[in-house]
Amino acid sequence: MYILSNGVKISEKMHQRLCQAIKDISKKYIYFLDMETGKLVKISRVSRQKLTMIEKKPQRFIPLPKVSKDERRKRFVYFVEELGIIGLELQKRLSKEIKKGLSIDELEKILEKDSSGWIHGWVQDEQSLLAERIKEWITSPPLNAEDDLDYWYDDDCPVCQFMKKMEKENKTPTIKETKKAFLKAKERGAVVGGPLLKGDKEAKGDKEEEEREYMEKQGLKYIGKINDFKMPKWMECTWRRVPCGRNDCPICGKIKKDRQKHIEKGEDPDDIKSVLEDVKQNFKQTLEMIKKDCEARGIELTNVENIKEPPEPEEFPLYCEAEKWNKEIFKVTVEAELSGSWWIYTEAAADLFWYANTLLAKTYRQLCNRWHIENGDEYGEFDYQYTKYVLEECFKILKNALKELVGNNYLQKRELKLIYSNLLKLEKQINKI
Repeated sequence: MYILSNGVKISEKMHQRLCQAIKDISKKYIYFLDMETGKLVKISRVSRQKLTMIEKKPQRFIPLPKVSKDERRKRFVYFVEELGIIGLELQKRLSKEIKKGLSIDELEKILEKDSSGWIHGWVQDEQSLLAERIKEWITSPPLNAEDDLDYWYDDDCPVCQFMKKMEKENKTPTIKETKKAFLKAKERGAVVGGPLLKGDKEAKGDKEEEEREYMEKQGLKYIGKINDFKMPKWMECTWRRVPCGRNDCPICGKIKKDRQKHIEKGEDPDDIKSVLEDVKQNFKQTLEMIKKDCEARGIELTNVENIKEPPEPEEFPLYCEAEKWNKEIFKVTVEAELSGSWWIYTEAAADLFWYANTLLAKTYRQLCNRWHIENGDEYGEFDYQYTKYVLEECFKILKNALKELVGNNYLQKRELKLIYSNLLKLEKQINKI
């Protein structure tokens, strides 16, 4: 995810370990980042000899910052304020305890015992806080890390290499340059197509230039036709548990700008009024853009009610199977909470809970894509390939998470093994969509 000033890379897995380390304020250990290897070093405070050796190399071993309990508690207060949207009673109960001055540990215990499952929501929100602190620390001296563009672009792909070059130079690619990159990809065996590669007819070129000029006037970056491009890497921030957090990311960057706007106004960016204002404004901008585009192209937004929509989720038998599997996880989670099991607070559990829900949503999306394709809708073909990729990633992460939980958990090992077994069966079915 990051590249240190000396060229050493920090992987996504190491990033997660760093996030957990800055949360540890037990004073039992001291954490350092090894600049030469990019690894996390954990030293017990009683190991004076090891600490002395590390302290002699301050340029290599950089101490990690800490996120205090006060900072976590402040974030928890903001989180509780959001609960009023869908959990008013829980919000009232927690707000009452917050006014009493309860510590973050005591507040978390109250949330853990609540049957709503919102403890998992807090775990995700806390993870975002930790990621923000790591970013502030790792991009500052002496680390001076930068975003790893190789994480976002596949270096084996000529198109990705080209887009990475444009990103570094902050340039807008021309049609000619983009076409050249796609032709290189095609020569290497990549499956590419669309109007961009079908020829150099003058009329077609003129039309593309018109579209380019129109989009740039609207403040948009023209990058070609739908069929010519893969889904950009930043789209993963819409479904990954841990988003990139980059300022130039169309997803994360927009969220950051909206938050900063409220802060500058003296408003709480996490307040429900601020959130709804952002949603309303984004929807308004999107709608205006669509209307202007339709007007410019002579398209009338009429008879929308005549458009045939895909079936509801419950009408797909495979979705019902996926939902049944999802409920198995919820049942085991409730049992774990009641028995006080520790595993539900691990990173592996966080992945299990997050991607189980993502899998369910993307399964329905893929079933809809198949339905669109069978009904002659080209949209389904475009989204089908990307959703297939998302599903593959979900299965990979879920299998790794369950393997780790089964290996370390004793109280509910049998139930987790069954969930893993059913996941493998589900994977075979979903891959056939």
